[in-house]
Amino acid sequence: MDKDMESSKPQDAETVAKPVASAARITDLDILRGIALFGILIVNLYIFANPIAIVVVNPGPWTEWYNQAALFFTRVFFEGKFITMFSFLFGIGFYIFTERLKLKGMPVRRVFFRRMILLLFMGLIHGVLLWPGDILVPYALCGLFLLFFLYRKEKTIRVWIGLILGGFLILFTLMVFFIMWGLSMPDISPGIKQGFAEANEGFLDLLARGYEVYAAGQFSEILNLRWEELAFVWTGLLFTPMGFIYITAIFLFGFLIGRQGLLENPGILRSLLIPRRHLFTVTGFLLSVVYAFTYYRTDPVLFNYWSLIQMYTIIIGAPLLMLGYSGFILFWLEENRFSSFLNRFAPVGRMALTNYIMQTLICVTLFYGYGFGLIGRVEPVYLLPIGMGIYIFQMAWSEWYFERYKMGPLERLWRMGTYMKRV
Repeated sequence: MDKDMESSKPQDAETVAKPVASAARITDLDILRGIALFGILIVNLYIFANPIAIVVVNPGPWTEWYNQAALFFTRVFFEGKFITMFSFLFGIGFYIFTERLKLKGMPVRRVFFRRMILLLFMGLIHGVLLWPGDILVPYALCGLFLLFFLYRKEKTIRVWIGLILGGFLILFTLMVFFIMWGLSMPDISPGIKQGFAEANEGFLDLLARGYEVYAAGQFSEILNLRWEELAFVWTGLLFTPMGFIYITAIFLFGFLIGRQGLLENPGILRSLLIPRRHLFTVTGFLLSVVYAFTYYRTDPVLFNYWSLIQMYTIIIGAPLLMLGYSGFILFWLEENRFSSFLNRFAPVGRMALTNYIMQTLICVTLFYGYGFGLIGRVEPVYLLPIGMGIYIFQMAWSEWYFERYKMGPLERLWRMGTYMKRV
């Protein structure tokens, strides 16, 4: 049956490879995507300004009240929310992309598979050569999983979203209870503590070597360290709240929303989110405040009961606050409030891949030794204004670029590889 659905008469490849005309784009999605890139930059700056292992060091080297306040602010309003928004939009984009392939009579699975393999390749280059915090590899791998749901019923997709997130939370809960039970047993408690202590020492060693290697700026030494950091990141993505499992569930959620008729009625996203924006925002905000407070009670390596609260509040709170943000943004666009300002995010979102990689290039130049060598020297309180400065530059550059070209440079390469045709 699936083969029949993919075997319609194909259009001329040259027609297929043309970018979507600007009038046909769903501008709301470009604006949201551009805003998501800003939020992702703000969160990532802390990891650019320090080695990647900083994520398992709590409270970290910055204990002053103003730095802790800056980190608390980021955890409440940014952490988890904008990667969720970006993932949600990726799922919607999967729906739009595959529907257009169907209309053009192209082999949907084959073309999307090729698209994800290209994204995987770009992510590996980005992660190995530039920055270990790459998100393109997880996106490509989770994106391939979406193909299993291409022709599934909406009810099936809803069930799978629940199974994926619910199963992850249940397994994490069991793991924490098992650890706490083991710590309460005199016979095995010392061994458990020793094992986690050794793991923590390994993370601290990775962090210390990161400061040393990145500050020195020798690219060959950075590459040698990078493989250790990538192993650390990719292993962590199996257990962290914003990892493979969560991304897949949010992809499916975005795909499900797209299937409500987004192509036929681009305004449906507004009708779904605007009426619920207050509920989403208030609930998501309260959960995010609790999440931020858990950092003062948890050990990033040796999980405890506060780790459960942290996991549940980010898994539930981040999507809710993301939907609240989106609802208010769409409401302001609907009411023509701040629309001239919000529309300036659209060019950034139109070439999200290019701007994402550009953020990395700018930040590694700022923080690594082969650039300005600021790693470990910029306090968290300064990261928000630095991020705003970088993003304002990206807004201006994106506007300038689209006055001259129709498609971002990396988007053009990605499209050429996807359709195997010059565009």
